[in-house]
Amino acid sequence: MTEKYPLIEKNASLVYVIAYAALLFIPFIGSVHLFDWDEINFAESAREMLVTRDYLHVQINFTPFWEKPPFFFWLQALSMKVFGVNEFAARFPNALCGIVTLASLFYIGKREASRNMAIWWVLFMAGSFTPHLYYKSGIIDPWFNLFIFLSLYQCIKASSGHTNSKSDLNYVYAGLFAGMAFITKGPVALLVIGLCVLVFTAFNRFRFFFSFRQLMMGIIPFVFIASVWVAAEINQNGFQVLIDFINYQIDLFKNPVAGHGQPFYYHALVLLAGCFPASLFFLAGVRLGYIEPDRQHFFRWMSILFWVVLVLFSSVTTKIVHYSSLCYIPLTCIAAAYTHHLLSSRTRPNSFFYTAFSVMAWLIGALLTALPFIDSLKPHLLPFIKDEFAADCLSIPSPWSGYEVIPGLLFVMVYVFFILLSIQQRLLTAIRLLLLGSSLLIPMYLYIVIPDVEAYTQGPAIEFYEQLGKQNVYVETLGHKSYAQYFYAQSKPRPDNSMEWLMSNKTDKPVYFVAKTTYVKNNRDERLEEVRRKGGFVLLRKK
Repeated sequence: MTEKYPLIEKNASLVYVIAYAALLFIPFIGSVHLFDWDEINFAESAREMLVTRDYLHVQINFTPFWEKPPFFFWLQALSMKVFGVNEFAARFPNALCGIVTLASLFYIGKREASRNMAIWWVLFMAGSFTPHLYYKSGIIDPWFNLFIFLSLYQCIKASSGHTNSKSDLNYVYAGLFAGMAFITKGPVALLVIGLCVLVFTAFNRFRFFFSFRQLMMGIIPFVFIASVWVAAEINQNGFQVLIDFINYQIDLFKNPVAGHGQPFYYHALVLLAGCFPASLFFLAGVRLGYIEPDRQHFFRWMSILFWVVLVLFSSVTTKIVHYSSLCYIPLTCIAAAYTHHLLSSRTRPNSFFYTAFSVMAWLIGALLTALPFIDSLKPHLLPFIKDEFAADCLSIPSPWSGYEVIPGLLFVMVYVFFILLSIQQRLLTAIRLLLLGSSLLIPMYLYIVIPDVEAYTQGPAIEFYEQLGKQNVYVETLGHKSYAQYFYAQSKPRPDNSMEWLMSNKTDKPVYFVAKTTYVKNNRDERLEEVRRKGGFVLLRKK
């Protein structure tokens, strides 16, 4: 890719990228409670490592939790050692991952394409909604995705055909990063990497780019890393726990988890809306015909990675938003490459691009701006809400103060100026404003608006848990699944975790339950008395 337009920032460097990422991802990550299920689930497992001092085995409610390997929980537990058991500590590992990821994208983009394309890649990752949000969360996927990408990048280098790029160390590093991905989230890492290698090999007329010796050079470090977790589990629980773990992963592919069975096109829509505005630039440049022949190898691999992940997880019966999050890296990469091409060739996107952008910008801008008016809209919305629990959640007094509308209005202004500057043939300025503006407004919106939204949803329940955590009591949910009661009530090991025991007369402490209002309405139990209700939740005490 030739540099035909002025550098975005003459002195741009890896140091500036790291500082930019730190500014975006670290501040205010503890300003809102962790969200059920995944964020609280993982933070609780890390907290229980600290309580039990057992760092080799993952637990939830002090019983084995064999669904996830331990690496991410190690990071969270270490963070909690430093910052205390709180939301900031639970999310800090992913803030670091965001810094490492943007630095890696800048380094790789500069090496494989150009400095300007690398900067656009960083800006698209930081300036698109869900890619940005994931580095301010407390879920496993950011580290998992980074390790898979770094493993595949070693495969890209090994298969490039350039003598000076093909090194046995590429296979060693590929195995090491694959092993790290494995102990972060499990064998899906091998499936994704293997499918990408298989698809590339198929396009290459099934000519493998590695020998048996080189394959073993990748397998050995993978086995070494993976054995850190596998050996510990086998030593304590035998082979059955690994069989159960693998069966659980297979079951996710075959059978939908309750509430997560979605249509085949679910992830395509999630990426289109969640990765705005990068998704539109990606669609405009997805054919890669503008890439110079000597640069096509890297971008072909990026295209393979995107389609493998999208097709794979669209085929899985359980569909959750973050399952397709690995697509963020190749999607923003191709969006950056297309943007670089537009500016280098001094061309503009076609009219369909601007039409699609206008429609999506209007929808997203309207949603972001209207959300703070939800309290004034409640009288008009409630008659149409058939879910009693949702209606009860909205019934609490308004937490809004009025200034929450500002970030939404600023988003609308950014979108309007992007269109106006594009019309004036100032595309470079327009895209700079769009991406830099979005990357700064997303954390502002999260800090100002999301706490007020949470007050309607899980806020009352967490308020109950935090109050009960100061007392010497047992706390559990009734009628719904949650992990918040363990983390926010700072639970300790119980003599018995069964509901029968908690409901019996054998308990040595007072027992409290948090239930949804709809559950209490439909299920009366004389052993329980109501203590308090707020929004969609009721606090009950065993008599």
